[in-house]
Amino acid sequence: MEKSQGKPLFGLCTISHREKLLEYVLDLARDLGFGAIEIWGREPHISEKFDENRVAAARKMVEERHLCLCSLGSYVTCGPVRTRPEELVEVDDVLHTARCLRSPVVRIWASDIGSDHADREVFDRTVRDIQGACDRAARLNLTLAAQMHDDTLADTAASCMRLAEKVARDNFRLVFQVSHRDRPESAEQRLTRVLDLVAQVDIHNFSQYATEDGERVRRAPISEGLVDYYPLLEILANHGYRGCYALQFAAREGAAKRESLEQDLAYVRSLFKLMGRSA
Repeated sequence: MEKSQGKPLFGLCTISHREKLLEYVLDLARDLGFGAIEIWGREPHISEKFDENRVAAARKMVEERHLCLCSLGSYVTCGPVRTRPEELVEVDDVLHTARCLRSPVVRIWASDIGSDHADREVFDRTVRDIQGACDRAARLNLTLAAQMHDDTLADTAASCMRLAEKVARDNFRLVFQVSHRDRPESAEQRLTRVLDLVAQVDIHNFSQYATEDGERVRRAPISEGLVDYYPLLEILANHGYRGCYALQFAAREGAAKRESLEQDLAYVRSLFKLMGRSA
């Protein structure tokens, strides 16, 4: 994505309101003071099948609200997957959608098998699939960014760096997010190792990590969760990162969701002010 100049660019991921129509989320983002949007690559926000008229309408709605589109949150999954074949997304559909939306970045997934459980065949096939997708994306001037997510080959900094080295494409990047699990690798270590590859930063926090016995994460306000975002944002700012900082989920649902996102955005802005940086 084109890097913002000066002030940090704050975005809202529309997956935060998967129960609402796109127009509602765009209005909310504008009213709360976000500058950018990541469009969720599933219904009801955008079709996984390319639909030129619908994509043009979505792009117009974004532009009318004076928002920029930081990325398309697609479900293109490269490499061997456990997903049923009928649930897989076609790369070409997603790339054409992104191009018509004028989204510079497309979020992708590096398999759905964690690096600890992936053998050489899984890794090599994932690399080949990403290379092929990157080559097609390059013809449309698009960047593909693998989500750093548990239970994928982009689940640790080491695995991400290995992927990037083997993929060896200039338009392959990462969407950085902290791990949902309590790992030996700290959030700061995780970020520092992949800094040069970060195309977008997804921000969320939790009061409890996911556990091996199936306990899911418990979401928390950015200011109150287990992850201290100040050192992470400082690392990014000092490195010269000018991409989008995207709030992914609200800590509270229902009627409290709007206030929750408003408070999270205000808190993230306050961290930049503490650094002495304009926000």
